[in-house]
Amino acid sequence: MKDDTKNLNTYLYRYKDGNENFFICQYMRLDYFIKMLENQHYYAKRRRIFNDAHETQRKLLHTFNSVGNKTEEKEREYANSNIVNCPTACWTKNSQESYFMWKSYATEMGVCIRSNVHDFIASLKIDLNDDSENKIVCGSMDYGNHFFSLEEEKQLFDKDIEFADENEFRFYFMLASDTDKTTSGFSIPINPEVLIDDILLSPFIDNDAARSISQIIKQKYNINVKQSRIKLQ
Repeated sequence: MKDDTKNLNTYLYRYKDGNENFFICQYMRLDYFIKMLENQHYYAKRRRIFNDAHETQRKLLHTFNSVGNKTEEKEREYANSNIVNCPTACWTKNSQESYFMWKSYATEMGVCIRSNVHDFIASLKIDLNDDSENKIVCGSMDYGNHFFSLEEEKQLFDKDIEFADENEFRFYFMLASDTDKTTSGFSIPINPEVLIDDILLSPFIDNDAARSISQIIKQKYNINVKQSRIKLQ
């Protein structure tokens, strides 16, 4: 059952867009998706392994606004030492199914998860109360010369213009339990029923196989499965 009782403003460190109910989706391999359902964990990769080299190198030159009893100097030190290793979730705001996204982010056996900002955060099984050390930074990406910017928002939410087709919405996780920065990512416990509105199956999956996969997912996980609208020969 969906949890619609949470107010994003009570547990977000920074939220730059303001609309918590707009659509987001994520393309991924089918095996990753099944693993997420079975383990009830969402795997967030660290930013240092992304393809855009500028994202792996930049540091915050300014700071976040003060929160609680943190000083600006401590915030700057924390952000600069952790930002490239921060677990990160990348979604797209494109509501239209995309052949480009299927080819770039899912194999032939892939799915597209459809959700919204509120439900994604509400699905996270982590302490996000005001006094918690766990914080989330999220917002829409802009595309331009981020590596020349002195503003922290530009450092966090700008990418090279060549990535603009992604129309990305991004979440950064600053979690007290994330202590081993040598790993490629961090698994966050979730409630999949809260997270997922429905899923699309890849247009590259054979029709008979797609029907079988759809039936299994619906029966075992109680998830609404839709077929791709992209027709391929």
